[in-house]
Amino acid sequence: MRISLLASFTIIFLLVSCGSNKIRIVHYNIKELNTLKIDQKNDQLKNTKKILAQHPFDILSLNEIQFDRENIPNPKAKTRGKNLQKLTVFLDLEDYSESFHPANTGEKARPKSSGEYFLDSNTPKARSNADQVNFGVFPAQYSTGALFRYSKVSEIVLNKLSWKTFNPSINLRKFKTPKGLPLPSNIQLFDKNFTDVVIDINGSDVHLILLHTVPSYHFGNKKTSNYERNRDQLRFLEWYLTGKTDIAVQIDSIRPLRKDAHYIALGDWNTDFRNIKNPGSAVLRNLFKKSKLWIPPKALTFTHEGSGYSQSPFRLLLDYILVSKSFQLVDGGIVHPDFKKRKELGCFETPPKYNSKEQEALSKKKLVLISYKDKKSKHPCYALVDALYKTLKESSDHFPLYSTLIFNP
Repeated sequence: MRISLLASFTIIFLLVSCGSNKIRIVHYNIKELNTLKIDQKNDQLKNTKKILAQHPFDILSLNEIQFDRENIPNPKAKTRGKNLQKLTVFLDLEDYSESFHPANTGEKARPKSSGEYFLDSNTPKARSNADQVNFGVFPAQYSTGALFRYSKVSEIVLNKLSWKTFNPSINLRKFKTPKGLPLPSNIQLFDKNFTDVVIDINGSDVHLILLHTVPSYHFGNKKTSNYERNRDQLRFLEWYLTGKTDIAVQIDSIRPLRKDAHYIALGDWNTDFRNIKNPGSAVLRNLFKKSKLWIPPKALTFTHEGSGYSQSPFRLLLDYILVSKSFQLVDGGIVHPDFKKRKELGCFETPPKYNSKEQEALSKKKLVLISYKDKKSKHPCYALVDALYKTLKESSDHFPLYSTLIFNP
Protein backbone atom coordinates (compact mmCIF):
# COMPACT_ATOMS: atom_id res chain seq x y z
CA MET A 1 0.00 0.00 0.00
CA ARG A 2 1.40 3.41 -1.01
CA ILE A 3 1.25 6.44 1.25
CA SER A 4 1.41 9.86 -0.38
CA LEU A 5 4.10 12.35 0.62
CA LEU A 6 1.43 14.67 2.01
CA ALA A 7 -0.04 11.85 4.10
CA SER A 8 3.43 10.97 5.38
CA PHE A 9 4.07 14.57 6.49
CA THR A 10 0.61 14.65 8.11
CA ILE A 11 1.33 11.51 10.13
CA ILE A 12 4.74 12.85 11.21
CA PHE A 13 3.22 16.21 12.18
CA LEU A 14 0.51 14.54 14.26
CA LEU A 15 3.03 12.34 16.05
CA VAL A 16 5.33 15.29 16.81
CA SER A 17 2.53 17.63 17.87
CA CYS A 18 0.99 15.01 20.17
CA GLY A 19 4.28 13.75 21.55
CA SER A 20 4.18 15.92 24.66
CA ASN A 21 0.63 14.78 25.34
CA LYS A 22 1.49 11.08 25.26
CA ILE A 23 0.78 9.29 28.54
CA ARG A 24 1.84 5.80 29.52
CA ILE A 25 -0.22 4.05 32.21
CA VAL A 26 0.33 0.80 34.12
CA HIS A 27 -2.08 -0.77 36.60
CA TYR A 28 -0.97 -3.68 38.77
CA ASN A 29 -2.66 -5.56 41.58
CA ILE A 30 0.37 -6.90 43.44
CA LYS A 31 -0.79 -9.69 45.73
CA GLU A 32 -0.79 -8.81 49.45
CA LEU A 33 2.16 -6.44 49.36
CA ASN A 34 2.62 -5.85 53.08
CA THR A 35 5.14 -3.84 55.08
CA LEU A 36 7.34 -6.84 55.85
CA LYS A 37 7.72 -7.73 52.17
CA ILE A 38 8.60 -4.15 51.29
CA ASP A 39 11.12 -3.80 54.10
CA GLN A 40 12.72 -7.15 53.27
CA LYS A 41 12.71 -6.45 49.50
CA ASN A 42 11.70 -10.09 49.09
CA ASP A 43 11.63 -12.14 45.88
CA GLN A 44 8.05 -11.12 45.09
CA LEU A 45 9.11 -7.48 45.08
CA LYS A 46 12.20 -8.21 42.98
CA ASN A 47 10.03 -9.97 40.38
CA THR A 48 7.66 -7.02 40.38
CA LYS A 49 10.57 -4.69 39.66
CA LYS A 50 11.65 -6.86 36.71
CA ILE A 51 8.15 -6.68 35.23
CA LEU A 52 7.70 -2.93 35.70
CA ALA A 53 11.15 -2.27 34.23
CA GLN A 54 9.81 -3.65 30.93
CA HIS A 55 6.80 -1.31 30.99
CA PRO A 56 7.80 2.30 31.72
CA PHE A 57 4.97 4.55 32.85
CA ASP A 58 3.93 8.09 33.65
CA ILE A 59 1.12 6.83 35.92
CA LEU A 60 1.24 3.67 38.03
CA SER A 61 -1.78 2.33 39.92
CA LEU A 62 -1.11 -0.26 42.62
CA ASN A 63 -3.65 -2.41 44.46
CA GLU A 64 -3.13 -4.53 47.58
CA ILE A 65 -0.31 -2.48 49.10
CA GLN A 66 -0.53 -2.16 52.89
CA PHE A 67 -0.79 1.34 54.29
CA ASP A 68 1.81 0.91 56.99
CA ARG A 69 1.33 1.60 60.68
CA GLU A 70 3.65 0.93 63.59
CA ASN A 71 3.48 -2.65 64.92
CA ILE A 72 1.08 -3.81 62.17
CA PRO A 73 1.13 -6.67 61.35
CA ASN A 74 3.84 -7.19 63.98
CA PRO A 75 6.58 -5.26 65.85
CA LYS A 76 8.91 -5.46 62.84
CA ALA A 77 6.78 -2.75 61.23
CA LYS A 78 8.18 0.61 62.32
CA THR A 79 6.79 3.20 59.88
CA ARG A 80 3.50 4.97 59.18
CA GLY A 81 2.34 5.86 55.68
CA LYS A 82 5.79 5.34 54.14
CA ASN A 83 5.33 2.09 52.21
CA LEU A 84 4.73 3.75 48.86
CA GLN A 85 7.76 6.02 49.37
CA LYS A 86 9.88 2.97 50.18
CA LEU A 87 8.61 1.35 47.04
CA THR A 88 9.49 4.37 44.89
CA VAL A 89 13.07 4.19 46.14
CA PHE A 90 13.24 0.46 45.40
CA LEU A 91 11.84 1.04 41.90
CA ASP A 92 14.06 4.11 41.28
CA LEU A 93 11.05 6.43 40.95
CA GLU A 94 11.93 9.15 43.46
CA ASP A 95 10.81 11.96 41.12
CA TYR A 96 7.19 10.74 41.09
CA SER A 97 4.34 12.23 43.12
CA GLU A 98 2.04 9.90 45.06
CA SER A 99 -1.46 9.23 46.31
CA PHE A 100 -1.63 6.80 49.23
CA HIS A 101 -4.35 6.42 51.86
CA PRO A 102 -5.42 3.65 54.25
CA ALA A 103 -8.20 1.31 53.17
CA ASN A 104 -11.08 0.42 55.48
CA THR A 105 -10.03 -3.18 55.01
CA GLY A 106 -9.10 -5.00 58.20
CA GLU A 107 -9.82 -2.06 60.50
CA LYS A 108 -11.86 -4.31 62.82
CA ALA A 109 -9.53 -7.32 62.55
CA ARG A 110 -8.41 -8.78 65.88
CA PRO A 111 -4.76 -9.65 66.60
CA LYS A 112 -3.56 -12.88 68.16
CA SER A 113 -3.15 -13.08 71.94
CA SER A 114 0.50 -12.10 71.36
CA GLY A 115 -0.62 -8.79 69.86
CA GLU A 116 0.58 -9.73 66.37
CA TYR A 117 -1.84 -9.99 63.46
CA PHE A 118 -2.25 -12.95 61.16
CA LEU A 119 -0.44 -12.71 57.82
CA ASP A 120 -2.11 -15.64 56.10
CA SER A 121 -5.90 -15.41 55.83
CA ASN A 122 -6.28 -19.01 54.68
CA THR A 123 -6.64 -20.57 58.11
CA PRO A 124 -9.84 -20.95 60.19
CA LYS A 125 -8.36 -18.98 63.09
CA ALA A 126 -7.26 -16.11 60.83
CA ARG A 127 -10.68 -15.95 59.19
CA SER A 128 -12.32 -15.93 62.61
CA ASN A 129 -10.20 -12.94 63.64
CA ALA A 130 -10.65 -11.12 60.32
CA ASP A 131 -12.71 -7.97 59.89
CA GLN A 132 -16.20 -9.39 59.28
CA VAL A 133 -17.49 -6.32 57.42
CA ASN A 134 -14.55 -4.98 55.40
CA PHE A 135 -12.47 -8.17 55.47
CA GLY A 136 -8.70 -8.30 55.87
CA VAL A 137 -6.69 -9.81 58.73
CA PHE A 138 -4.94 -6.59 59.75
CA PRO A 139 -5.76 -2.86 59.41
CA ALA A 140 -5.31 -1.14 56.02
CA GLN A 141 -4.23 -4.44 54.47
CA TYR A 142 -5.48 -3.93 50.91
CA SER A 143 -4.85 -0.24 50.35
CA THR A 144 -4.41 1.51 47.01
CA GLY A 145 -1.54 3.67 45.85
CA ALA A 146 -0.64 5.65 42.75
CA LEU A 147 2.56 7.22 41.44
CA PHE A 148 2.61 9.85 38.71
CA ARG A 149 5.03 12.25 37.01
CA TYR A 150 2.52 15.10 37.18
CA SER A 151 1.80 17.64 39.90
CA LYS A 152 -1.19 17.04 42.16
CA VAL A 153 -3.84 19.76 42.05
CA SER A 154 -6.29 18.35 44.60
CA GLU A 155 -7.53 15.08 46.03
CA ILE A 156 -10.79 13.62 47.33
CA VAL A 157 -10.74 10.38 49.34
CA LEU A 158 -14.07 8.73 50.13
CA ASN A 159 -14.04 6.05 52.82
CA LYS A 160 -16.79 7.08 55.25
CA LEU A 161 -19.75 7.29 52.84
CA SER A 162 -22.40 4.89 54.13
CA TRP A 163 -23.94 2.36 51.80
CA LYS A 164 -27.45 3.48 52.83
CA THR A 165 -26.66 7.10 51.96
CA PHE A 166 -25.73 6.12 48.43
CA ASN A 167 -28.53 3.58 47.96
CA PRO A 168 -31.35 4.17 50.48
CA SER A 169 -33.34 1.24 49.08
CA ILE A 170 -30.71 -1.38 49.93
CA ASN A 171 -32.08 -3.92 52.42
CA LEU A 172 -29.14 -4.61 54.72
CA ARG A 173 -31.17 -6.99 56.88
CA LYS A 174 -31.02 -9.75 54.30
CA PHE A 175 -27.23 -9.97 54.60
CA LYS A 176 -25.08 -11.64 57.25
CA THR A 177 -21.39 -11.48 58.07
CA PRO A 178 -19.29 -14.65 57.64
CA LYS A 179 -20.05 -15.36 61.32
CA GLY A 180 -23.79 -15.04 60.72
CA LEU A 181 -24.20 -11.64 62.39
CA PRO A 182 -26.20 -8.69 60.99
CA LEU A 183 -24.38 -6.00 59.07
CA PRO A 184 -24.04 -2.67 60.88
CA SER A 185 -26.63 -0.14 59.73
CA ASN A 186 -23.88 2.39 59.00
CA ILE A 187 -21.71 0.03 56.92
CA GLN A 188 -19.53 1.98 54.49
CA LEU A 189 -20.15 1.70 50.77
CA PHE A 190 -16.44 1.15 50.16
CA ASP A 191 -14.63 -1.66 51.93
CA LYS A 192 -11.39 0.08 50.85
CA ASN A 193 -11.79 3.65 49.54
CA PHE A 194 -12.56 5.70 46.44
CA THR A 195 -9.98 8.30 45.42
CA ASP A 196 -10.17 11.14 42.90
CA VAL A 197 -6.71 12.64 42.38
CA VAL A 198 -6.72 15.71 40.14
CA ILE A 199 -3.39 15.94 38.30
CA ASP A 200 -2.10 18.65 35.98
CA ILE A 201 -1.26 17.35 32.51
CA ASN A 202 0.06 20.16 30.34
CA GLY A 203 -2.12 22.74 32.06
CA SER A 204 -5.34 20.71 32.07
CA ASP A 205 -6.96 19.01 35.05
CA VAL A 206 -7.27 15.24 34.73
CA HIS A 207 -9.13 13.17 37.31
CA LEU A 208 -7.25 10.01 38.22
CA ILE A 209 -9.89 7.73 39.74
CA LEU A 210 -8.56 4.90 41.91
CA LEU A 211 -10.91 2.11 42.97
CA HIS A 212 -10.41 -1.44 44.22
CA THR A 213 -13.84 -2.95 44.79
CA VAL A 214 -15.04 -5.74 47.05
CA PRO A 215 -14.89 -9.18 45.33
CA SER A 216 -18.13 -10.31 43.70
CA TYR A 217 -17.80 -13.70 45.39
CA HIS A 218 -19.39 -15.34 48.41
CA PHE A 219 -16.39 -17.07 50.04
CA GLY A 220 -18.75 -19.70 51.46
CA ASN A 221 -21.24 -17.21 52.92
CA LYS A 222 -24.67 -17.76 51.33
CA LYS A 223 -25.95 -14.46 52.76
CA THR A 224 -23.00 -12.36 51.69
CA SER A 225 -23.42 -8.72 50.74
CA ASN A 226 -20.47 -8.91 48.35
CA TYR A 227 -22.39 -9.15 45.08
CA GLU A 228 -24.65 -6.18 45.78
CA ARG A 229 -21.94 -4.14 47.47
CA ASN A 230 -19.70 -4.66 44.42
CA ARG A 231 -22.60 -3.59 42.20
CA ASP A 232 -23.20 -0.41 44.21
CA GLN A 233 -19.52 0.47 44.35
CA LEU A 234 -19.50 0.25 40.54
CA ARG A 235 -22.76 2.18 40.37
CA PHE A 236 -21.06 4.94 42.33
CA LEU A 237 -18.14 4.85 39.88
CA GLU A 238 -20.53 5.12 36.92
CA TRP A 239 -22.46 7.96 38.56
CA TYR A 240 -19.29 9.82 39.56
CA LEU A 241 -17.80 9.59 36.05
CA THR A 242 -20.93 10.20 33.97
CA GLY A 243 -23.55 11.76 36.26
CA LYS A 244 -25.96 8.85 35.88
CA THR A 245 -26.43 5.22 36.83
CA ASP A 246 -29.46 2.92 36.96
CA ILE A 247 -30.66 4.30 40.32
CA ALA A 248 -31.35 7.86 41.40
CA VAL A 249 -28.46 9.29 43.43
CA GLN A 250 -28.74 12.30 45.71
CA ILE A 251 -25.72 12.95 47.92
CA ASP A 252 -25.49 16.56 49.10
CA SER A 253 -21.80 16.41 49.98
CA ILE A 254 -20.56 14.80 46.74
CA ARG A 255 -20.94 15.87 43.13
CA PRO A 256 -20.15 13.82 40.01
CA LEU A 257 -17.62 15.05 37.47
CA ARG A 258 -18.61 17.70 34.97
CA LYS A 259 -19.67 16.42 31.57
CA ASP A 260 -16.52 17.83 29.97
CA ALA A 261 -14.15 16.48 32.66
CA HIS A 262 -11.09 14.47 31.63
CA TYR A 263 -10.61 11.24 33.56
CA ILE A 264 -8.63 8.03 33.83
CA ALA A 265 -10.33 5.40 36.02
CA LEU A 266 -8.56 2.17 36.86
CA GLY A 267 -8.27 -0.67 39.31
CA ASP A 268 -9.29 -4.18 40.24
CA TRP A 269 -13.09 -3.99 39.97
CA ASN A 270 -13.47 -7.62 40.97
CA THR A 271 -16.12 -8.79 38.52
CA ASP A 272 -15.80 -10.10 34.98
CA PHE A 273 -18.00 -7.91 32.78
CA ARG A 274 -18.99 -11.02 30.77
CA ASN A 275 -20.55 -12.69 33.83
CA ILE A 276 -24.33 -12.50 33.32
CA LYS A 277 -25.07 -13.45 36.96
CA ASN A 278 -23.04 -10.81 38.82
CA PRO A 279 -25.04 -7.57 39.13
CA GLY A 280 -21.83 -5.51 39.08
CA SER A 281 -21.01 -6.88 35.64
CA ALA A 282 -24.17 -5.32 34.21
CA VAL A 283 -23.07 -1.94 35.59
CA LEU A 284 -19.69 -2.34 33.90
CA ARG A 285 -21.25 -3.21 30.56
CA ASN A 286 -23.33 -0.03 30.75
CA LEU A 287 -20.32 2.07 31.79
CA PHE A 288 -18.30 0.74 28.85
CA LYS A 289 -20.81 2.37 26.49
CA LYS A 290 -20.00 5.78 27.98
CA SER A 291 -16.21 5.51 28.23
CA LYS A 292 -13.22 4.17 26.33
CA LEU A 293 -11.54 0.90 27.27
CA TRP A 294 -7.77 0.76 27.21
CA ILE A 295 -7.87 -2.04 24.62
CA PRO A 296 -10.43 -3.15 22.00
CA PRO A 297 -13.25 -5.23 23.53
CA LYS A 298 -12.20 -8.26 21.47
CA ALA A 299 -8.79 -8.19 23.18
CA LEU A 300 -10.31 -8.50 26.67
CA THR A 301 -9.18 -11.89 27.93
CA PHE A 302 -8.17 -12.27 31.60
CA THR A 303 -6.19 -10.38 34.23
CA HIS A 304 -6.40 -12.83 37.14
CA GLU A 305 -5.18 -16.42 37.34
CA GLY A 306 -5.46 -18.79 40.30
CA SER A 307 -2.30 -19.76 42.15
CA GLY A 308 -0.12 -22.62 40.93
CA TYR A 309 0.70 -23.82 37.43
CA SER A 310 -2.31 -26.01 36.63
CA GLN A 311 -2.81 -26.94 32.99
CA SER A 312 -6.37 -25.61 33.30
CA PRO A 313 -6.07 -22.55 35.57
CA PHE A 314 -8.99 -20.53 36.89
CA ARG A 315 -8.96 -17.23 35.00
CA LEU A 316 -11.07 -14.07 35.17
CA LEU A 317 -11.04 -10.53 33.79
CA LEU A 318 -11.11 -8.35 36.93
CA ASP A 319 -8.87 -5.33 36.25
CA TYR A 320 -9.78 -2.42 33.99
CA ILE A 321 -8.71 0.99 32.69
CA LEU A 322 -11.37 3.41 31.41
CA VAL A 323 -10.75 6.88 30.02
CA SER A 324 -12.85 9.83 28.91
CA LYS A 325 -13.33 10.64 25.26
CA SER A 326 -10.61 13.31 25.43
CA PHE A 327 -8.01 10.53 25.24
CA GLN A 328 -6.91 8.83 22.04
CA LEU A 329 -5.81 5.23 22.48
CA VAL A 330 -2.43 4.46 20.90
CA ASP A 331 -1.87 0.98 22.28
CA GLY A 332 -2.66 -1.10 25.31
CA GLY A 333 -2.86 -4.60 26.60
CA ILE A 334 -2.51 -7.12 29.40
CA VAL A 335 1.01 -8.31 30.21
CA HIS A 336 0.81 -12.00 29.36
CA PRO A 337 3.65 -14.44 28.76
CA ASP A 338 3.78 -16.74 25.75
CA PHE A 339 1.48 -19.47 27.02
CA LYS A 340 2.11 -21.55 23.87
CA LYS A 341 5.69 -22.20 25.00
CA ARG A 342 4.48 -24.56 27.71
CA LYS A 343 5.67 -28.14 27.36
CA GLU A 344 4.46 -30.85 29.73
CA LEU A 345 7.18 -33.21 30.94
CA GLY A 346 5.14 -35.57 33.12
CA CYS A 347 4.87 -36.42 36.82
CA PHE A 348 7.87 -37.92 38.63
CA GLU A 349 9.14 -38.59 42.12
CA THR A 350 12.26 -36.49 41.42
CA PRO A 351 12.49 -33.45 39.14
CA PRO A 352 14.06 -33.69 35.66
CA LYS A 353 17.73 -32.78 35.53
CA TYR A 354 19.53 -30.89 32.77
CA ASN A 355 23.25 -30.70 32.08
CA SER A 356 24.92 -27.35 31.48
CA LYS A 357 24.50 -27.50 27.69
CA GLU A 358 20.80 -28.35 27.98
CA GLN A 359 20.32 -25.62 30.55
CA GLU A 360 21.99 -23.10 28.25
CA ALA A 361 19.68 -24.13 25.40
CA LEU A 362 16.63 -23.66 27.63
CA SER A 363 17.92 -20.27 28.73
CA LYS A 364 18.27 -19.11 25.11
CA LYS A 365 14.65 -20.11 24.50
CA LYS A 366 13.67 -18.31 27.73
CA LEU A 367 12.23 -21.48 29.19
CA VAL A 368 12.24 -22.47 32.87
CA LEU A 369 11.21 -25.58 34.78
CA ILE A 370 8.17 -25.38 37.06
CA SER A 371 6.33 -27.96 39.15
CA TYR A 372 2.69 -28.29 40.13
CA LYS A 373 0.29 -30.71 41.80
CA ASP A 374 -2.17 -32.82 39.86
CA LYS A 375 -4.95 -34.79 41.56
CA LYS A 376 -4.36 -37.67 39.16
CA SER A 377 -0.76 -38.16 40.28
CA LYS A 378 0.82 -38.83 43.66
CA HIS A 379 4.06 -37.27 42.38
CA PRO A 380 4.78 -33.65 41.45
CA CYS A 381 4.21 -32.79 37.80
CA TYR A 382 6.69 -30.76 35.75
CA ALA A 383 6.58 -28.50 32.72
CA LEU A 384 8.73 -26.02 30.83
CA VAL A 385 7.17 -22.56 30.58
CA ASP A 386 8.03 -19.09 29.37
CA ALA A 387 10.41 -17.49 31.91
CA LEU A 388 8.15 -14.42 32.00
CA TYR A 389 5.28 -16.62 33.16
CA LYS A 390 7.23 -17.71 36.23
CA THR A 391 8.24 -14.12 36.99
CA LEU A 392 4.62 -12.95 36.73
CA LYS A 393 3.30 -15.80 38.87
CA GLU A 394 5.88 -15.15 41.58
CA SER A 395 4.90 -11.48 41.61
CA SER A 396 1.11 -11.71 41.82
CA ASP A 397 -2.07 -13.58 40.97
CA HIS A 398 -3.00 -10.68 38.66
CA PHE A 399 -1.41 -9.64 35.37
CA PRO A 400 -0.52 -5.96 34.85
CA LEU A 401 -2.37 -3.70 32.40
CA TYR A 402 -0.68 -1.06 30.25
CA SER A 403 -1.91 1.65 27.96
CA THR A 404 -0.46 4.48 25.90
CA LEU A 405 -2.77 7.46 25.42
CA ILE A 406 -2.64 10.80 23.65
CA PHE A 407 -4.37 13.53 25.60
CA ASN A 408 -6.42 15.93 23.46
CA PRO A 409 -8.14 18.36 25.86
